Amino acid sequence: MGDRYTAEGYIADVLSGTQVACKYVKLAVKRHVEDLARQNTEGFPYHFDAEQAKRVIDFKQQLRHTKGEWADPHKHDTRIRLEPWQQFKDWVLFGWRTKDGYRRFHKSYIEVGRKNGKTTDGAATLNYCWYADRPRETGPEAYCVATKKDQAHIAWDEAKRQVEKHPVLRKLSRVYKQNSTITQFADSAAKCTVWGKDSGTQDGFNPSFALVDEAHAYPDNSMMEVIESGMGARKQPLIYIITTAGLDLNSPCYQEERTLAVSVLERTIDPLPEDYFCIIYTLDLEAGDDWTDRNVWIKANPNIGVSVSWEYIEKRVQEALQMPSRQNKILTKNFSVWTQTATRAIPPEVWERCGKLPVTVEELAGHECYAGMDLSAVLDLSAYALVFPPWVEGDPYRYLWRMYLPADNMIERVRRDKVPYDVWIERKLITATPGATIDLSYIEADLKADMGRFKVREIAYDPWRANDISQHLTQEGFTMVPVRQQYSGMAAPTDSFLKQVFSGVLAHGGNPVMTWMISCLELKSDRQGNVMPMKPLRDKSGKRIDGVVAAIMGLDRAIRHEGGASVYEERGVISV
Repeated sequence: MGDRYTAEGYIADVLSGTQVACKYVKLAVKRHVEDLARQNTEGFPYHFDAEQAKRVIDFKQQLRHTKGEWADPHKHDTRIRLEPWQQFKDWVLFGWRTKDGYRRFHKSYIEVGRKNGKTTDGAATLNYCWYADRPRETGPEAYCVATKKDQAHIAWDEAKRQVEKHPVLRKLSRVYKQNSTITQFADSAAKCTVWGKDSGTQDGFNPSFALVDEAHAYPDNSMMEVIESGMGARKQPLIYIITTAGLDLNSPCYQEERTLAVSVLERTIDPLPEDYFCIIYTLDLEAGDDWTDRNVWIKANPNIGVSVSWEYIEKRVQEALQMPSRQNKILTKNFSVWTQTATRAIPPEVWERCGKLPVTVEELAGHECYAGMDLSAVLDLSAYALVFPPWVEGDPYRYLWRMYLPADNMIERVRRDKVPYDVWIERKLITATPGATIDLSYIEADLKADMGRFKVREIAYDPWRANDISQHLTQEGFTMVPVRQQYSGMAAPTDSFLKQVFSGVLAHGGNPVMTWMISCLELKSDRQGNVMPMKPLRDKSGKRIDGVVAAIMGLDRAIRHEGGASVYEERGVISV
């Protein structure tokens, strides 16, 4: 490993660009450096103590590897050796102190790709905080936490083995395998144990340290709330969250912890939670990182060449290239990229590229467009999309959406679906119609108003749900075109829509409701390879794609009117 303490070298290398790192790692380093300059200034009650940082590094490097090649004494020195990136994390997390000498950080969020030594390092961190926090913490309680006790046991078992392989800690401790608990002879109130959501009530729950493993899998924040409330009497508690990225952008881990971490690193939150440490190892896809490029793999895999091999990542990349259905999972687990579903239709970064151009009613006034209307069940979300073909060669197709929900039980709906409908309603991105079901007269009124603003040539609709409103609109002078939700009616327009998105010739104006719906979108295919949109079958609650379906139907009418193919299909699709 080189020098005994390499954290400062890592900081210098990240700042100079010698060390390849993603933007969030650079921001974490920048935060630490700027905090060093803030010491002894008014309003910043913290100081950096390098000796405290060295203390944890020295402790962890006296522990032993317990599994795999690195635990074989015939091949290696089995002592844990912290890599520079790991030393940096501990240097900052444990070096910063309050005026009274207690730890500054009470919560940490660490996100990194699979096989980068999270469990080994997390267990070592647990052992340090449980054994070395005395006498500052009397009766320290350390918990390995996961959604299920079996998952929590993975980290606890590693911590136990580290204790059993250490000549001093082994003598200071007693292991009770029957109830998965370790105690200390020097402090009868001290314990280290497991806790899962299936553990039942925790009597006298008073954690000083909680190792929260794979937080992306947590269905809600109830466990985190119990942990935080139980730490109220502790002097320097620490919630230590370690996780890979996940497959659900609506999960509490992404919506709360990860979003907060990004806000802290980007300094977009005020006031800044000074006791929150965070670092994220991921790819900079928005900046153009190519996940097949070996040069960027280290951004999400800082332990590459150590606990995760280059050959392993290469194999995973080849799997993703050969089997696109696995791409999303591999991006998530091996490159720490948050995605929505295991069979993603449109990657978020691809959709985001189509949102750079503003799309406004004022700009589109008077122009020709085609509509697609998807009326879901009266209790759910309904939508229609207006598709504007380019009136200048080289311009994209522009899209506007109108969306509707029943107003009754809105709070319950927000909680159930974990989607901010109320915020979108306030921003006038969704119309809440009075009552418990969608009032179709609101949709009819908006269509009539849009007819006055734009040249609405045709409206495509699903006759299974919209016969009544279709008759009303036909009487009002609209040209209504039925499109059945079958491969025969949806396969070709779905293909056209996907080509527009991936070639970047679609402009959605950054509509957040559509960004969410795109994240819900999956595709189903028949034996001939035809595809059409579908909601994820694994979890139908809280997943909506009505705006996508409406857009695809509207695009179909626009392309047909233009002679069967768009100008972009005639000249070819730009590869991305």
